[in-house]
Amino acid sequence: MFNLKKDNPITIFDIGNSKITCLIFRIEENKTKILGLGHKKNKGIIKNKIYDYELLSKEINSVFKIANKSESTKKSNIFFSSITDNNIYTKKNYSELKAGKLGITKKIIREIYKKNISDINIKSKQLIHSFPYSFYLNNKEVVDNPIGKKCNNIGFSSFNVFVDKPLINEFEKCYDKNKIKIKNFYDSGIASSLANLSENEKNSGTVCIDIGYYSSKVVVFLKNKIIYTDNIPLAGIDVTKDLSKGLEISEEDAELTKIMHGNLHSSYNETIEIGTDSQNKKKISRNLLLGIIKPRYEEILEIIRDNLFDNLHARIGINNIVLTGGASKIYGLESLSSQLFNRKSRIGKIENASSFFHNKPEFSSLLGLVELSKNHRISEINEQISGSKVVSVFDKIENWIEDSYA
Repeated sequence: MFNLKKDNPITIFDIGNSKITCLIFRIEENKTKILGLGHKKNKGIIKNKIYDYELLSKEINSVFKIANKSESTKKSNIFFSSITDNNIYTKKNYSELKAGKLGITKKIIREIYKKNISDINIKSKQLIHSFPYSFYLNNKEVVDNPIGKKCNNIGFSSFNVFVDKPLINEFEKCYDKNKIKIKNFYDSGIASSLANLSENEKNSGTVCIDIGYYSSKVVVFLKNKIIYTDNIPLAGIDVTKDLSKGLEISEEDAELTKIMHGNLHSSYNETIEIGTDSQNKKKISRNLLLGIIKPRYEEILEIIRDNLFDNLHARIGINNIVLTGGASKIYGLESLSSQLFNRKSRIGKIENASSFFHNKPEFSSLLGLVELSKNHRISEINEQISGSKVVSVFDKIENWIEDSYA
């Protein structure tokens, strides 16, 4: 495990389609101290795919320099990155071992966890998260700490998240150009959910929907465990393109119109002026704007809802909806979500009003990356598994046992 001392800064990159962010921090007395922050519009990625390696490499170098003005970190330090895969894949895995006659020990726990990880081998996929689920003694799930108990066999189940190996390799190529070695990649949707959901929401059954620029990420928590993830190729850019086409304006003006006047509630049919070019300004009604914007948001939420409700476990367990991401800032989204899901909905936000990130849901995945990297554990297991790379594990298995069976 990394020793997160005061003199060990951690650097995280959140790479999205519209922006790239770099944050440098360290742990001091169990508190997060931000040493540097840089963010800018991103180039080189479209629809979560790298189309220009050289351009993205330059963007990575540029945002790192912005964040590292004080030269608080070196390129030999610890680096983590987000990743968003259109083909995200999840798999539950179950493994079993003979327990012996002396009872369950920490050594046996580590062995079965190692076996559980090594049993997972999917061609062209790389494991980036492995979340412990449950222990089973003699094929029966246990609800208390298994250590010390006697049984003939012990079983262990986990929830695992995979991304395409070629996508990981492409990002590593861009980081390598800057002599930056990424220790682990984390799924941006999972990161966002960790930043936004309370412990009560994770336990009671909550969907976190991060509506970004090119895609909407979906993560469901139930009983403090992730049970579902998805990635929908519809998001804020689709609303912008609808406005551009419907109002016959540029995408730049459409984006500004969405930000300044976007609304999902019907209102008085007043006239507004749009456009940045004084020669080509237009006057339109708010109802026309609503008629373009609302159907696209309805479509995004309805697709997410229908996909979710096709999963029986997720459908039964969902009680709350939390919306985040840059495209969640539009007025009226909360009530539209409540109406379509028939569940209590809220907009995710940082409660600390003095924080730079207050009311900036577009930084949700960045804040979740901080939590993931703080809790990071490099698994030495993978070094013994042929053809695999380092696996990101959410927490130490021993700590998980203590938290789950306290």
